[in-house]
Amino acid sequence: MTTEVKLLDWADFPDSFVKWKINPLGAQLETKEISPGVYILLSSITGVNNTGFVVGENGVLVIDAHSPPPMAGQILERIREVTDKPILYLVNLNYHGDHTFGNCAFPDETRIIQQHQTAARTVYFEEEMAFMLPCVGNDKTNFEGVTYRGPDIVFGDYLMIDLGDRVVECHYFGPANTPGDTIVYVPEAKAAWMGNLTGGNFGLALETDAQVFRDTVTKIIEHLDIDLIVSAHRSLAGPELLDAYLEYFSDVTDGVQRALVAGRSLEQTLDQVTLSKQFTLPPDDPLAVPNIGRHHYNIQRTYRALSS
Repeated sequence: MTTEVKLLDWADFPDSFVKWKINPLGAQLETKEISPGVYILLSSITGVNNTGFVVGENGVLVIDAHSPPPMAGQILERIREVTDKPILYLVNLNYHGDHTFGNCAFPDETRIIQQHQTAARTVYFEEEMAFMLPCVGNDKTNFEGVTYRGPDIVFGDYLMIDLGDRVVECHYFGPANTPGDTIVYVPEAKAAWMGNLTGGNFGLALETDAQVFRDTVTKIIEHLDIDLIVSAHRSLAGPELLDAYLEYFSDVTDGVQRALVAGRSLEQTLDQVTLSKQFTLPPDDPLAVPNIGRHHYNIQRTYRALSS
């Protein structure tokens, strides 16, 4: 299967878009057990990846690798504080460097798992590093010791991993934030690691558009029984977060469609499709300005997709 790949370029982002800050240096990972053998690793720095791991009779499955090897090293340390069982699997939730660059720090016997759209993009290792550099304050020490390590297992829509006495499911319901957004779901805990799919009080259609994102969220709600959502870059949440995302992306889709029918330009559409009160932050909130930029970006992506 040949996958067409278009890489992210900061030149494609609107002027109102504020680059995210995800420099992990100095972050500490706190271990939180949410169900027997099921652990979240919570970052001490807001915006820096939350990850996790699952321990079964046969070994361990890890969710995301972080970016610099020292952060991946912290994941390994937190695991070893809990168990000495072999680390059998590592699932990358998307292709971004803050989820995959730490792959190289894991044991050789650990098998890397990626959805096929993710696997098609992790090979563009140098390009992703250049794109990420502004997000870590242009601090190249973040990438010291990083080498490319790709997948051992590539899946399509679904992969079930049996750790002996505990099952972990990898789901792909379609693109949302990235083309290969993977959800790691632990049925017995009703917990879902969603990576960048859920971030902020509404989502970012980074490489898709509002209509595509809406359709993917609809499928997740229909197919998974979720009590807890673990996001890469925001606090823990319940299933109501997906309901809010569905409302937001439906509103953006409908608003852009109405603007196109009326013959409005992109600039007019940006003015017309405003954030509802539910998603608007107070002016003194540090995320208020980035929120507007994210919203404008979602409108821009959707306008171009629906008008093409």
